[in-house]
Formats: sequence, structure tokens, C-alpha cells
Amino acid sequence: MIYSVIFGVIGLIFALVLTPWVIRLGECGVGLDRPDSYRKAHREPVSRLGGAPVFAVFLLSAVAVFLLRPVEWLRWIPVVVTVGLMFGLGLWDDLRPLGAKLKLFCQILIAILAFCMGLKIGSVSYGGGFNIELGALGFFVTIFWLISVPNIVNLIDGVDGLAAGLGLMLFCILGYVGWRMGQTDVAWVCFGLAGVLLGFLCFNFPPAKIFLGDGGAYLIGSAVACLSLISAHKGTVAAVMLVMVVALGLPIMDTLFALIRRAFRGFPLFHADAEHIHHRLRRLGLSERRIVLGLYLVSVVFSLVALSLIWSQGRTLPIALAILFLITVLMVRYLGYIWSWAGLAGQIRISIERRSEVKYALLQASLMELEVERCRDLAEFRNLMAMALQRVGFVVDGPVDPERYLNVTLYFAGEESLVLQAPNKIRDQDHWRRLAECFRRPYLKALKHWRS
Repeated sequence: MIYSVIFGVIGLIFALVLTPWVIRLGECGVGLDRPDSYRKAHREPVSRLGGAPVFAVFLLSAVAVFLLRPVEWLRWIPVVVTVGLMFGLGLWDDLRPLGAKLKLFCQILIAILAFCMGLKIGSVSYGGGFNIELGALGFFVTIFWLISVPNIVNLIDGVDGLAAGLGLMLFCILGYVGWRMGQTDVAWVCFGLAGVLLGFLCFNFPPAKIFLGDGGAYLIGSAVACLSLISAHKGTVAAVMLVMVVALGLPIMDTLFALIRRAFRGFPLFHADAEHIHHRLRRLGLSERRIVLGLYLVSVVFSLVALSLIWSQGRTLPIALAILFLITVLMVRYLGYIWSWAGLAGQIRISIERRSEVKYALLQASLMELEVERCRDLAEFRNLMAMALQRVGFVVDGPVDPERYLNVTLYFAGEESLVLQAPNKIRDQDHWRRLAECFRRPYLKALKHWRS
């Protein structure tokens, strides 16, 4: 256990030394996250290269394992390669944004490479009484696991300190599981990563001086996915994966909420919105610090429930499921995802009825992207944009009655903004804002095309 403490302390020191240097690199204009959307709470550009010191400690920990446990080096190669490629993909997106579909395609290729290198789930077993040979299905289960965990961690990384704090808890749990199962090399790396995230939180806690970025979020998620596989003995794969699924309860819940609401409303699954759990808490008036501390508390509950499965050898699973169900129901209602249980059927009906409006707005936005290449200048594009918005139902820069119409403003980088008006009806403001957000991408493309 002493080595685990040493790894953790070294990780902490590296974070305190390297992170300020990365922040200064951001001050030179490299990898800045600019507040160009109402989904973002910060008002000044912030570096999103925080994954760099975390990755440095991960590599240092892996090298130390090679030196201290040379007999284990073979099983660490696919872990290092997979985490390194996932971090590189996220870092690329931080420096030069990629499309969601391209990132998913690259993630699939990385996961396939990891499978071919031996990082796979061939069977799911628990103890000696439960065992399922997956056969060819193991390929798809492995790919899904290696892709889903990094993405759900990245999806929840929308408030300062949340993903880093969640990663800290996950690596502490994985480190404990590794130590308990005699996988001391896994425990060393996990506690090293926990140490670097603890130091990183000194700069990432609200108000953040630096963000993890996609690189850091993918790194945490892919490391959790890979380490949970190699930390399990052959008879405990199901146990370790179940523990990590429960510990990841908060981001999994947030991801499921996102998929369900986008499916009902007719938006693409990769369509970004401002209705994640942290966005909802922000609308309730909570400060960034209260939001992250509250979500830390929820994550601690999930973590303790996960650990109880290890301590009880799975006997507390029914209690764990009951707790997870109760937390999910409370959050769905408290955060306003459901207006009322009695009116749930009506809410679903309204969402389905509005799907045609959403599809029409998405179609008009796609046409405006094509118009960027056809228009002579920005003024012509804006005229066409105004016509498209009016077709959807907006009033653009017109004098309207504030009692009958509400303002919907799209904010972009710098001083640029687009002010729209829409009919003011009960519970319609969020719907109109979602429709307006469909036009963010073509408008940003136009600004970049004529102002670059």
C-alpha cells in the first residue's frame, strides 16, 4: 500500500507543478475555450488543455510499473496505447474541433485496435457460480464498453471541477478494488491518477482557471474502462464492471436523460443542448460551487453503493438498485424533466407533436450551411438567414409586444449576438431556444467564412 501512497503523492506534485505551466500556454492563445454559447457559464476564454498533466502522470505511472513489475509489462501495452490514442483524439478536438460523427468513428477504430491487442471481454463471470461465455458477442461488448465510458464522462464535463472530481472518486474505487484483488500495479496507476486529479482540482474547482477539455475527459473515461478490465480476475469480470457502472451512475443517468429527450423531440442524438443535469441546476439559481458540491455528494452516494457490492460480495445488489431508482425518480422530477407525473402523457404528446417543427428547423439550418458557399457576402447571408428564421416562426429584429412575444438571443464569440422574438406561450421558451440553437452552426460558419 505504501507504493500506492507514493504514486498518489507524486501525481499530486506533478499536477501542482505542470498545471500552471499549461495555463500559461493557454494565455498565449493555444487551446482556449471561448464563451460562445449560452450553454457555457464562463465569460472569459479558459484553457482546455488540462488533460496534458493528467496524461503525463499516467505515462509516468505506466513507466514506473514497467520498471517495478517488468513481468506485467505485456498487459499494460494495450492500456497505454488505447488511453494515449483516446487522449490524442480529444486533444485534437480541443485544438481543432472535429465533428461528432468523425470522433465516434475514430473511437470505434481505437476500440477495435484495443480488442485486437488483447484488451477484451471474453466472458462475464462472478465468483465460481456464474459464468457466461460471450463468444463473438464479446467483440461488441468490448467495443461498447471502451467507447461508452469515455463519452459519458465527457458528456458530464460541463461544470467546473465535476469530471475531475468524478474521476478522482472512480480511480480511488478502482485503486481499492485492484489492491483488494491483489492487482497492485493497477492500484499504483489508479492512485497516481487520483493524485494528479486532486492537484488539478486546485485549478479546476469553480471558478476554473483551466478545463479538462475533451482530451482530459476521454483520458479519464478510457483509463477507467481499460483499468476496470485488467483489474479483474477471470472470475470477477462481472463484479468489477458492475461496480464501475454503479459508480458511474451520475453520468450514465445524465446520458440516458439526454438520449431520451432528444429521441422524443426529434433532435439528432449528437445534438448539443443546455438541458443536462448541471444546466438544470443552474437554472434553479444554484452557484457553480453549489452545483459541483451537490453533484459530488450524489457521486459519493453512488460510490458507496458501488463499494457495498464489493464488501458484501453482491448481496446488497437489490438495495443498490432501489437506491439508484429512487435517486433517478427524484432527479427527474426535481430538475423539471417531467412537469408533473399526472401530466406526463400530455408532455410526451406535446414533444411528439413538435417533432415536425424540429425537423423543419433542422432542414432550414442545413440549407443555410449550403448558402454560406453560395452567398456573395455576409449581408446577403443574413438576409437569407432572416427569411429562414421567419419560416420557422421567429420574428427577426422587429418591434413586438413583450407580453405576446419573448426574446431569444444567440450569443457568439466576442460581441456578436443574434436577437430573435418568438410567440410567448406557457413552457414554450425552452422550445424556441432549442429551435434557435439549430441555426448556431450555419451562422458560426458564415462568421468564420467572411471574417477570417
